[in-house]
Amino acid sequence: MPGWRVGIDIGGTFTDVVGMEIETGKILVTKVPSIPADPSRAVASGLQNLMENYPEIKPEDIDFFAHGTTVATNAAIEGKGAKAGLLITKGFRAIYDMRGGNRPMGPDLIDTHWNKPTGLAPQKMTHEVGGRIGFDGAELEPLDEESVRVAVRKLRDEGCNSIAVCFLFSFANQSHEKRTGEIIREEHPGARVSLSSVVLPLIREYLRLSTTMLDAYVGPVVATYLKNIAGRLRDVQLKTKKLFIMQSNGGLMQIDIATEYPNQTLLSGPAAGVVFGVGLGKLIGEPDIVTFDVGGTSTDISVLHKHAYEETRHGKIHDQDIGTPMIQIRALGAGGGTIAHIGPDGLLKGGPQSAGADPGPACYGHGGKNATVTDANIVLGYLNPNNFIGGRFKIEPKLAAEVITERIAKPLGLTLQQAALGIIRVVCTNMEVGLRLSFVERGLDPRVFALLAFGGGGPVLGTRVAKDIGIPRVIVPPYPGISCAMGLLQTDVKHYYLQTRMASLGKVSTDELNKIFAQLEERARREAVQEGFDPKAIKLQRQFDLRYPFQGYELTVDCQNEDLRDSDKAKIRTDFDTLHKEVYGTAATGEIPDVVNIRVMSIAEVAKLDLPELPRGDKNPKPVSRRPVLFEDRDGYIDTPIYDRTQLGFGSVIMGPAVIEQLDSTTVVLPGQKAEVERYGNIIIEIGK
Repeated sequence: MPGWRVGIDIGGTFTDVVGMEIETGKILVTKVPSIPADPSRAVASGLQNLMENYPEIKPEDIDFFAHGTTVATNAAIEGKGAKAGLLITKGFRAIYDMRGGNRPMGPDLIDTHWNKPTGLAPQKMTHEVGGRIGFDGAELEPLDEESVRVAVRKLRDEGCNSIAVCFLFSFANQSHEKRTGEIIREEHPGARVSLSSVVLPLIREYLRLSTTMLDAYVGPVVATYLKNIAGRLRDVQLKTKKLFIMQSNGGLMQIDIATEYPNQTLLSGPAAGVVFGVGLGKLIGEPDIVTFDVGGTSTDISVLHKHAYEETRHGKIHDQDIGTPMIQIRALGAGGGTIAHIGPDGLLKGGPQSAGADPGPACYGHGGKNATVTDANIVLGYLNPNNFIGGRFKIEPKLAAEVITERIAKPLGLTLQQAALGIIRVVCTNMEVGLRLSFVERGLDPRVFALLAFGGGGPVLGTRVAKDIGIPRVIVPPYPGISCAMGLLQTDVKHYYLQTRMASLGKVSTDELNKIFAQLEERARREAVQEGFDPKAIKLQRQFDLRYPFQGYELTVDCQNEDLRDSDKAKIRTDFDTLHKEVYGTAATGEIPDVVNIRVMSIAEVAKLDLPELPRGDKNPKPVSRRPVLFEDRDGYIDTPIYDRTQLGFGSVIMGPAVIEQLDSTTVVLPGQKAEVERYGNIIIEIGK
């Protein structure tokens, strides 16, 4: 009996589905519209659609199910999370509003309307609580339980349905937060509770606070989704217990566990795309790739240097700081559904608001009244209104033209075509700024990178963006619109278990360190059993977060997985010095580093998806049709050849201008560019000058 592994990625506009036959590696794909009101319905619809289109896939044959979701990301970007309150240590009410001392950066420096990003809990929803824990975990002042009850009742009466709790030094002693959580459940049983000692039990008050607020803000949205999805999957007769969700760190986690840690899914969908990019780069021998994932709501960018992604513990989601371990991804409010509008300065703007899937762009015919990037792509001829998602999705070009004319062209005194090009120019500029910043921050040269364009919109805009910032090649994978779903089948189950323990490496007892490591490893094994894995089969890696005395931030160093002895500290110290030299160009070899955090990384390996080789095709394939397409550097529409990607084989060459269509996306090859299909089916586009 054949077995299948299924990956489903929920985007803001479409839900992407891929099935892989375990024995043969056969790949089958499909797409369905997302349902923002209840994304779990789109998951069930996508799985049902996959089985209807390919009857060889039966529910009982699906052995493994993984998915990525932008539910949490979109809730943060679009401001559609819970009404959340905050309980904080007395005397520290202003910490959240002060944030990390945010200052305008990049393009914000010249934005005369820039305002410091607001927090997710306003002051009226922030309440101080008496009680105090010291830096060493000692109780300096008992918890004022009555002040907790009064605050919770006020939040309940304000309609708050989620409460974050962040007290000073709770990572060293969680007793006050734990008791506060119990009181909240007594006074407001329906509220979600996010405790910083559970969400992020690490030093640094503000980052722990901001992360906990994000957890509270997106928690009810994610929890509702994860609860619904289990029922939806049962409705389509899915039997497997191996149900996983993608984490922001590039690993999978069991859905049941994910309900407790919603903040770890904030980059769930985008992280899967980065994992896909790493695998693809290794497959085709491209060591330096920047992923360019353009969906319906957002564009996600990650720089992969030497086949590796960068992990951060201080990321941002729509200007909200987060300390959860995550792949370094820059998320921009720019995608196919991005709404174009005229700003208060009278200039054309793009986003971050999105039309999403409901009502969607005006051209969908579902009542959308705003001009979007997709509407502009239709007007310019980049997208085929008669073959959108393989012809399954009806598009109304007239509605796209009308809304751009009324909302953008007339107010700005432009023609329809000028307005459509302007929308594309503005959104591409936003993307280019994000790309440039991603390279500058890493000190890397974009001219030695290839741009991996995927998502439904990546191949449409990727060639233009690459040309503007000097990236020499664009890679379009075989299934660009499904790439994040494919990434779900190319990763392992991964978790981090950590605890802050601040001490000098030279003075802290190895017995104490071994005890903490053992406790973290025991937790890892328990959760492995919960996820259906043999605890003896998981790989555990011990790690230290170290820094020199008086430094503000730390670096992570692996250490041996056997019990430590005092003699092992010399190697740990040397490894840290070496890493510090690599990262900062210098090392204080005479200093004994301090331990900040103790970590255990757990990995449970699963079978991986591989791209099959493509048979050799016609070197000069014939177009299936032609249509007028408008390019910015040309006068008027050009009669452009249209190609069917399913008819292209290894070695096929296409000269621009050209448009290559397929079920899940469309690739636009600009005039003067050359596209060639390599052996694994990827289209390599040479950008030229």
